[in-house]
Amino acid sequence: MFRAVLKTRRPGLKPRARPGRPVFSRAYNYSHFPNYEAPPSKFKRFINFNLYLASLTAFAYYMWWPKHTFPPSVAKILRKGLWAESDKGEKDYQLALKHYLEALEECRELRMDRLSDEYTGIQLKVGEMYERLGMLDDAAFVYNEIATLYLSVLKAAPDSVQGARVTGIDHRGHLIQKDLRIALKLVELNRENPLLSKAILITHLLIAQEEANRKMGMGSHDVSLLAPGDLLNLTANKDNLENLKQLNDPRAEQELANALKNNNAEEVIVLKTNPEAWEPFAEEFFSAMDILAAICISVGDIKAASSIRVSMTSKMLVAGVSPDKLLLSQCNTALLLYFQAEQLQAEEQALRKKFAAAAGVDHAKVKALHDPLQPILVLDGDAAQIKQKITESVLEDDKRAYEEIIANKEKLLDMVVATYESVISGSKTLPQEIVKENATIGETVALATYGLGVVNLHLSQYEKAERLLREARVRSKSCGYDALIAEIERELQKLFNEKNAVKNKDDGIEMDIHLTK
Repeated sequence: MFRAVLKTRRPGLKPRARPGRPVFSRAYNYSHFPNYEAPPSKFKRFINFNLYLASLTAFAYYMWWPKHTFPPSVAKILRKGLWAESDKGEKDYQLALKHYLEALEECRELRMDRLSDEYTGIQLKVGEMYERLGMLDDAAFVYNEIATLYLSVLKAAPDSVQGARVTGIDHRGHLIQKDLRIALKLVELNRENPLLSKAILITHLLIAQEEANRKMGMGSHDVSLLAPGDLLNLTANKDNLENLKQLNDPRAEQELANALKNNNAEEVIVLKTNPEAWEPFAEEFFSAMDILAAICISVGDIKAASSIRVSMTSKMLVAGVSPDKLLLSQCNTALLLYFQAEQLQAEEQALRKKFAAAAGVDHAKVKALHDPLQPILVLDGDAAQIKQKITESVLEDDKRAYEEIIANKEKLLDMVVATYESVISGSKTLPQEIVKENATIGETVALATYGLGVVNLHLSQYEKAERLLREARVRSKSCGYDALIAEIERELQKLFNEKNAVKNKDDGIEMDIHLTK
């Protein structure tokens, strides 16, 4: 079905999963969810590209130090470093590194505050030169030094020596912004170590989340990146959601999907937004959460990735992000929920195989009972006998586990549909001039329509699936989303093949009935 690469926003008008790459990477079989196998190479490229963009933004900010004021002696040395690394200096990074290290030493002699933008800006240039020279361990050491300082200050009690270095709420927000940027840089350097990267991101994201909670007047204790409270406890459903402490609780996920689907946006998006709580670090925060979800996918932890995505979407609602970003986040959330449903279906199939072995019946016939596309015909009498044998042979605990898996899978699919529908309905509430000016919105709506078509194809709702896929094709053509059109054509062909297979099988059953009379 969907490509395993999440679709993300490009800084311009056009959205992207990756530049020049289609949004989807492999076709899935809709009659069965295959066992999920994480494709790390694609996700490594996805993570690397996002990290590159985030890091590029961070270093562009520091490279020219537009707001920094250096003492004359330091500025003189820095000019030598900038010249050495420029084209005119023949990109002599070794010489530039020497000058930047000299500038740091001069700053120490002048007793410059090591928390200042000036000092950390020079440190970042040192780290950059180490990277250009291939000295990655040295670069990581420099970035770790900066990150450790930020953490020690941001986590310190306000009345402590370290805490007193924060001069006010604006200064704290600025430090959190820089802290998240350096965390993204550390993750880039440790991209081959997903567990360490996850730990880095979570550590720094929690500080930002705590600050946002504080600004919104919420308790700063027991802060969780997956807590639904920052959105859901602020909606009209507050009483019903008060006890849902973790977003991996399916009820919390369902409430979010319902809130998005029934989005009379004045209640959820307009009246309850609080952008100030996330300033000035909103962009860095959501980039970090995006990458955290991608890392979870790369190691096959779809449940964690989907929980992070649901939580991220809720926070984006509160942060009042632009419509194109919000709609795109909802699309990616639906995609991950579908992946999670895939895993549940794989578990369902594994249990059916176990049941067939325990009952001593043909597994192929058991599959045919649940899948009309299977070539084997199982008549009503045989089907009843198979079900009876399984009922008598399977343990009660296994039966309950099987029923729970099916129920959770169906809930997830309902949430996928609700989330995609919320994208389409949400886009209709936007002023047309905004939709026309932002190509991302049109492409995201086309993607959501396509997603609905694919889900209905999986559910064997062929007429509805065909209508949605054709509509998605029209939308894609109207906004120039060429990468999606090929996927739509492929799914339409699959739909026609499945319809013919079901029809031929039904004809075969009817003929068999006539012959046996």
